[in-house]
This record gives sequence, C-alpha cells and structure tokens, in this order.
Amino acid sequence: MATEICQYCGVDLDAVEPRRETGWTYGVECSRCTPEQRRSQVLARAVRVSELACPQCGARMAPAEEHPDVLVVKELTYEVCTACGERCGVASVRKVRDVSGGTM
Repeated sequence: MATEICQYCGVDLDAVEPRRETGWTYGVECSRCTPEQRRSQVLARAVRVSELACPQCGARMAPAEEHPDVLVVKELTYEVCTACGERCGVASVRKVRDVSGGTM
C-alpha cells in the first residue's frame, strides 16, 4: 500500500482496504507553440488515448505514444479511498515511453 492514512478523510487504509484505479499521464512539450508559450506539461487521462491536443495552441498530437512532442507516457495505478472516494496514493507506475532524457 502506498499510504497508511487517507490524506483527505483520515481513514486508516489498513483497516478499510482502498480500491485500485488506473489512469494515464502524458508528458508533452508542443513544438508548434510559440517559443514564449512553450513549456513542459503533464496531461492526465482516465484511459489510454491515441491522440492528444495541446492545451496552449490546440495542435493535435497523434499517435500519442509515438509523436515527437509526447515525451513521456505512464500508466499509473492509484489507491482510491473507499470512505471518501479520493485518490490517496500511487500504488504502481509503468513507463510506456520516456524520451525526455530525465527532464519529466
């Protein structure tokens, strides 16, 4: 278990076993944004996606897991508190892609 106490409601997670939920994060740096707007961003998604849109300029990045502007793709398994429903920890991380050179 990632945590022992839920940080949101204080319930003992050893006594009330949290459920697990999978989510995806995509680390992007859009090359089509202007240099003054360009920055690294982490986009969270509930499911694995085939296409992303830059939140700054709206440019499409597809396929998401192969596009040069998508530097990191990770599958996260969260622990979700059964008492309050909040994500209270990350149980595991699986890297699908990481070409960031350690910057993300």
